[in-house]
Amino acid sequence: MDELLLGLERELRARYALRLERERGPQGLAESRLVDLVPVLLDALSRALREAQVPPAPRVLQDLRVRQAERWRARQDSDTGLLTREYALFHDCLLELLDEAGVEVSVRELRILGTVLAEAAVDAVSQPSWLQSIIDHAPPVIFAKDAQGRFVLVNRSFEEAMGIPRSAILGRTDCELLPASVAERNRENDARVRETHAPLMADEQVPGVKGLRTWFAMKFPLPGARGEGPIVCGISTDITDIRRTNAARDFLLEAGRVLSGSLDLEATLRSLVGLVVTHLSDYCTVDLLDGDGQLVRLEAAAKEPSRRELIRRLLPFAPRVEGDTPMARALARAESIAEPQVTPAWLDAVSSNAAHRALLEELQPRSSAVVPLVSRGRALGLIHLVWTQPHEPSEMEALVELARGAADRAAVAIENARLYREAREAVRVREDVVAIVSHDLRNPLNAILLTAAALLRRSGLSEDGVKGIDRIRDATQRATRMIRDLLDFTQARVSESIPIRPRPMDLHALIRQVVDEVLLMHPHRHVHLDLRGDGHLDADEDRLAQVVTNLVGNAFQHSEPGSRVRVVLREDEGGMCLEVHNQGAPIPASLLSTLFEPYRRGPEARRGRGSIGLGLYISRLIVLGHGGSIDVSSAEDGTRFTVWLPRQPAH
Repeated sequence: MDELLLGLERELRARYALRLERERGPQGLAESRLVDLVPVLLDALSRALREAQVPPAPRVLQDLRVRQAERWRARQDSDTGLLTREYALFHDCLLELLDEAGVEVSVRELRILGTVLAEAAVDAVSQPSWLQSIIDHAPPVIFAKDAQGRFVLVNRSFEEAMGIPRSAILGRTDCELLPASVAERNRENDARVRETHAPLMADEQVPGVKGLRTWFAMKFPLPGARGEGPIVCGISTDITDIRRTNAARDFLLEAGRVLSGSLDLEATLRSLVGLVVTHLSDYCTVDLLDGDGQLVRLEAAAKEPSRRELIRRLLPFAPRVEGDTPMARALARAESIAEPQVTPAWLDAVSSNAAHRALLEELQPRSSAVVPLVSRGRALGLIHLVWTQPHEPSEMEALVELARGAADRAAVAIENARLYREAREAVRVREDVVAIVSHDLRNPLNAILLTAAALLRRSGLSEDGVKGIDRIRDATQRATRMIRDLLDFTQARVSESIPIRPRPMDLHALIRQVVDEVLLMHPHRHVHLDLRGDGHLDADEDRLAQVVTNLVGNAFQHSEPGSRVRVVLREDEGGMCLEVHNQGAPIPASLLSTLFEPYRRGPEARRGRGSIGLGLYISRLIVLGHGGSIDVSSAEDGTRFTVWLPRQPAH
């Protein structure tokens, strides 16, 4: 942020000039000389932030005093209130620009900014009579306490924050002005300052006109009267809104991350209620609309572990969507409804029956909010938040706003989870149908094959008759292979694998047998076999036969009828390497990466010669199931599929 400050000079000058005109009228700009000090102040702030030391290093503050001293000595007649207000306006303009630039200012950086500007303002005052005026015009709360803890000095900001006049504060202690717990904490901090004679920085929770606020306090000692202890001085800045903004940002970031982490509906709802009771409320329930437009309570959670079993007992009591209940109104209007002070009438309105009301009373609700889950303009359900302590309307507004942010993210996640579940269900139904139909088709296809074989054994068939029966047999075998691929594909999609049953086998013998069978269906083609080394390994013989059949058949489909297909088997790196090479046209590089995906078919399929596009996908699963690998390369000399198999498959 230190480098960013130096680049804000022009914008800061313009913003500061506009603020002066608003504060003091058109003639005020000509009277201000702080505009000329902007580079000096930005340089000092940048150096202090770069060193990140609290309080800033003495040399940084000394350089600041030296660089601005000459200017302020020339204007000793300046009005004290005007001078102090100028520094306050500069501080406000700087924070506004940082906020607009999206810069996240940490508490440590806020301390540094405040200390440097306070030092600059004090140094600008050359006459002691200006001190009280400067203190009264300073935005932070400033105070001093004597050795007995009595307030001896407060500024106007202190009065405004507490809502108490100065006359009712001076001479009194924290115990007389504040709740006991707050007063005790303040007294402990004051005692540390007196004992250590060193500055102290701490966060203090202090109630005031705006309710309980968090103040960042810088306390330091000053010598007291003769014989008395040191005076404790303090400068406090209200950081409540900064803390809330940072907490809200962090919560919504976490909500987005957690709720987008799963497409499972139940997991999403568990994450949602977990987030809400961790960061927002004491109890939380989630109800979603079913197909009949009724709410179904699906999740409930409690912050306290001892209350979680109690909140789970709310699950059977889903809210009613009819009538004038808070839940029905929130759902119908798609608007959040907050109840800062829960009343008996509210309990009556949200209860389904006497048992439900008794359970709600046992949970001791004091504040409540109902937030709808809305996605793309459609209500999905409700989040119900409950607190065991009452809240002021302003507090409820902030909490409900955070709950809305979580609900928006949750609605998207719920919608995605539902769509994913519906898609999975549709795929499951489709694959079940494919599996059933494919299984039932095998019996009639087997009957056709047996009948064709019996007809071929008869004597006296004409040449045309033999050819016709051969075509019937070939078409039936092709349909049988397609059905086998569909069944394997369905099983693979369900279990994400194909079962492998390895046993000792000879891969040389298997390749010869498979190639002979493929050549029976392609009598005019030729395969060159080159089988080397020891072909024995543990593998699933039937599954490897599928792989070899698919690769050799694929080589025939994608090469010219007169070209030769080469099948090579050799020992390689503790296993066996199988290569199937054809001399067809090269495969475009854009298609190579998708060859092993399901339903990928070449141009032959459009001419009725190809398969349904599952052979290479299933072959890859079979090879991976053996612990092996499969790859493809293609160039001008043809296409080569390479399969590596271990001697013994992985478990």
